[in-house]
Amino acid sequence: MQVVAGRLIVSCDISSPTNRLPVNLLVEYEGLHGLQLHNRAAAGLRAETADGQAVPLTLHFPDFDLSVPRRELGDEDLYEDFTKYHSIELGENALVGSIGAELLEPWKVTFDLAAGRLDLAPPGSAQAPPSGPVIDGDGSVTVPISLINDRAWLSVRFGDGSPGAMAIGTGLYDTLIDRVVAEQRGAPAGDIGALRVGNIDLCEYVALRPEDVVEVHPDGVAGVLGINALEHLKVEVDRVRRTARIERTAPAVPASIEADRAFFRARAAEETGPLIAFLNEFEGARLAPEAAKLLLDLTLDFGGDGDEIAAAVKWIFETTPEDLRTTRMLDLMVEMSDLGEDEVVLAAGALGVESGRDDRYPNAVHEVHGRLGRTLIERGERRDAWRHLLSAAFGLPEDGRINYDLGRFYELEGRNQRAFSRYVQAVIRPETGAEAIEALGRVQPLLEDGEALSVDTIERMIAGKVRNFGAASRFEPDLEHPAQRTVLCEYFTNAYLGDETAGAIGGALGNEGLISHFDPEYVVFLSHHLPSPQPDPLCTSLARARAELLGVGDPVVHVFDGGVRGPGAARWRQAEAVYQSCRELALARLTQPTDFRFEIGAEVLDGRLRGTVTVTGPELDDLVVQVVVAEKGVLFPGKSTVVVHRCVARAALTGDDLGLPFTPEGGVMDVDFDVSFDELAQRQEDFLEQLEAEGLGSATPISTQIDPRQARVVAFVFRRSSGAVLGAAQAEPSLPEELR
Repeated sequence: MQVVAGRLIVSCDISSPTNRLPVNLLVEYEGLHGLQLHNRAAAGLRAETADGQAVPLTLHFPDFDLSVPRRELGDEDLYEDFTKYHSIELGENALVGSIGAELLEPWKVTFDLAAGRLDLAPPGSAQAPPSGPVIDGDGSVTVPISLINDRAWLSVRFGDGSPGAMAIGTGLYDTLIDRVVAEQRGAPAGDIGALRVGNIDLCEYVALRPEDVVEVHPDGVAGVLGINALEHLKVEVDRVRRTARIERTAPAVPASIEADRAFFRARAAEETGPLIAFLNEFEGARLAPEAAKLLLDLTLDFGGDGDEIAAAVKWIFETTPEDLRTTRMLDLMVEMSDLGEDEVVLAAGALGVESGRDDRYPNAVHEVHGRLGRTLIERGERRDAWRHLLSAAFGLPEDGRINYDLGRFYELEGRNQRAFSRYVQAVIRPETGAEAIEALGRVQPLLEDGEALSVDTIERMIAGKVRNFGAASRFEPDLEHPAQRTVLCEYFTNAYLGDETAGAIGGALGNEGLISHFDPEYVVFLSHHLPSPQPDPLCTSLARARAELLGVGDPVVHVFDGGVRGPGAARWRQAEAVYQSCRELALARLTQPTDFRFEIGAEVLDGRLRGTVTVTGPELDDLVVQVVVAEKGVLFPGKSTVVVHRCVARAALTGDDLGLPFTPEGGVMDVDFDVSFDELAQRQEDFLEQLEAEGLGSATPISTQIDPRQARVVAFVFRRSSGAVLGAAQAEPSLPEELR
């Protein structure tokens, strides 16, 4: 084991039946969990099956293995930030999880930090614990422990002889004393004099840190033993025998204790002066970074002026390792931007730029420039903002936020052509796509000779900047592959599933290839967006109804004619495999004759979509006809990095997501529709509100308005009982002159 930045870290391998990874894990003996893991590490191990069942894991140590029936989700932000700031100390492997009490409690555990060891051994046989401390000849002491709320507690005594209980923990570096207990003893800074475990006074080795300890114990909670005490004491815990053996292993360090106590006294004063005095007197102290951050917080709370704020930020800068100062300033800028503290952002940014060349993360200085530029734009200081944003774009040319902010600058300057080009670069990034779509709509009408803004316009401009996939040829029926019907291909997806390498991206690219291969005369395509893992603005009640009818549980899948399933989720490199597999399924369906024919007449006029679908076919039981308005291309950049979504089903024109019973007269049935595009957009937004009310999450209501130039009318007949589609067709509505 090693102590890194006040946390206890153990290195090991984790394996599943399919993979093995070297990792670093926290050891948190007081943590009420078994094994917590970052989701990315769990994904690499395939720690869950496709249907969510836990896969057993194994922790491999040099001398033994530990079996873990299931993993739990840990604090991912903590693991990522810790790895970022302490990557050198951690070595090649990231911190990805935590070992807690549930995994360690079956063992006799010995914490021997002086030797860098954590020893696990079979527990002793059950027996009555000693009634009090037993001092051995070597000076060690064996004391009874109690097990309350799955934590192991030492019996302790204060200097006046009164009893208390201290939990054994390794999750924090400092040994804690309950804040209320400290205040009751007249020591709000934690310097209570003495706190003994048997014949060992903990206050000889550590300065007790006052904190709120939200625990209960019949003897009264004194606090929690921390890593700093274990650096001086070897502690062997046997939960079966209810004993702990404690042995001194390293001498106290008075200078360290005094520095810690000085900080706790300065903190207890709740004034800036004592903190500044501490920072000046104890330069390089372990708690100096915390003191500097507290100084800034108090300065802001007390309404400090610009010079006082800059001085406090400078302390944070100077108490950070030199190769992490720009990174630290960037994190401070992000935190303070969210709080609206512009003065802090600007002060931190100036210092971050100053140390950018020395930072271990080269991109940090570019992100600092970007944050400075954004803040200066909001303050109306455009020329300085432009300078910083250009520096940021030089280092991070594809960053969505930087390009968006440059677009804002150019738009404010009236340089609309340059603003438009920057917004186009921002629209393909999920972090800025929604804002960039709105910005493009503002700027495009101001261009002198630009064509009307449309998905087609944007698609041409982002060509080469996003992934795409097209078939090498167009389908033409022949004797081997006759076309006896028009096939309906429904693609279920979600814009937030996966990322730019795997997930919805592979299915979307494969679907794009199918659309480029089959004319609508042979295959009609509909994409349905489902609210999993979270709603996106293209989710519809129609998609939910179709998924329930067809029994679609996987949010990314192709379904042909309501029954035959094709692959969906995949890596982007697997797009061709998805395309080939689905192409074969479509070809097989094309050979199946149908008795149904469709005639679709539709027009766009005065902001409305109106028309009639005539369906001809035999009257059979259980048949339903559905008419859908779809959109050829919809712009929405989600986490999956699919930017243009194809053939998106928008709403049922029959007024019912389940369609209308097929009741022909003389073998013919007409379905009329007449609806405004504003009404269709409102339906979409109402459904998004419904999803949020159901607790599924919220989606920004953008891209909800249908572009009439992209509208398509799709009709199909299916069996209500099985969802099997018996025939389908698609048509483009006629457009008025001004939209052509």
